[in-house]
Amino acid sequence: MRMIATGMLAMLLSAGAVGAHAQGSGTVAEDANADMSPVDVLPDIDVDTYDDAIIDPAKTNPDLIDGLIYKPDAIPLSQYRRRATDPESLAALSNVDVIAGDGQTERSYYAAIYSGSTSGVYFKVAAQICDMMSRTFERHRVHCVPLRSQGVGSNIRLMKEGRVQLAIVQSNNNWEAQKGIAPIPGARSVMSLHDEMGLLVVRNDSDIESIADLRGKRINIGPEGSASRELWLELLSRYKLTLDDLDTVYGVAQDYNELGICENYIDAFGLWIGHPASLIEDTLGCGARVVGMGGPLTDEMVKANQYFFNQVLPAKTYSAQEEAISSYGFKASLIAYEPADPYVVYWITRIVHENIDRMKEMYPTFRSVVADDMFKKGNFLPFHKGAACYWETDAHACDWQPYYQQVDPKGQRKWNYTYQQ
Repeated sequence: MRMIATGMLAMLLSAGAVGAHAQGSGTVAEDANADMSPVDVLPDIDVDTYDDAIIDPAKTNPDLIDGLIYKPDAIPLSQYRRRATDPESLAALSNVDVIAGDGQTERSYYAAIYSGSTSGVYFKVAAQICDMMSRTFERHRVHCVPLRSQGVGSNIRLMKEGRVQLAIVQSNNNWEAQKGIAPIPGARSVMSLHDEMGLLVVRNDSDIESIADLRGKRINIGPEGSASRELWLELLSRYKLTLDDLDTVYGVAQDYNELGICENYIDAFGLWIGHPASLIEDTLGCGARVVGMGGPLTDEMVKANQYFFNQVLPAKTYSAQEEAISSYGFKASLIAYEPADPYVVYWITRIVHENIDRMKEMYPTFRSVVADDMFKKGNFLPFHKGAACYWETDAHACDWQPYYQQVDPKGQRKWNYTYQQ
């Protein structure tokens, strides 16, 4: 087995790197040079800089709520700075920025969802959620914006710093946080989203039909510390394969996968991602095809890990893919920070769930979503109280609602909740 250094391969592929695609779903290497489009991203937020200073636990810290620091990015100060610890103080501070025709003012709220690089699946999913919130704005008056990040790792780190309202991670992150293996203080479940299915992309001349056929092949498994590398090592171990059993192992960012296949540097790469993905489709034009990761040994791994699920890729998802493909993976998981406004979390949960069929028609990534699974699968952390209210987890899940029940001069409530105790 030949191990190629990251820097060497980057130089080797640099001549064609212009055609490489950044992947930011969080299950692959995180992209530190993602597109910073001023249209999609707020330019004054530096998600690449982390504050390692010790958080001041003093009770006088205005950003400290129930022991958790909370200063979310891209959200007006009036949306999260509380005068007291009760929900009423937060509701009272919500922005009043629209005057109705009768002279009455109506509150507006703000939501920001940290996702991944602007070219990745997570950012597109967050943008699609915000698009649906925009289409239904008059129901809830919640402004929503997707925020770029380096992926799952930075989303978790940003939440630990109190800079996140909502973020997209993976169901295994959700599970590890709940078990205390990799805690995320203040993290709460909201809902599961699309399937993140593992797929191999292999050269047509590689004779690879399954994971067992990777012996003696050239593969990129991603850099040290990346989520894709960890998934690769776990999968290979199930098939009794080590890195020494492979011909050449590349440890570079997944951005180089398309170039690696097209220029015949690698025989295969693997992605755990939402489908369809442009990175995969673009690579198939270089004499490549998709292969599933399913099989008896994979089934054993799924049974041994609650956060894995058997999944099926429908036929014709990708070019020249005439039959459905069996594989495995996990769920993309939307989580919220505990101090986040329950009103905002409630409406994001409700709008996405109630409009999931419409979103499937508009956005291909959501085609793998099953409405009931949004509540039943992949949510290992306790639900945020906003989501718990919509999912009706207990009789007191909506106790926060009375603080948000606006009443107009005619005595009619502005917000029409469906939850009944």
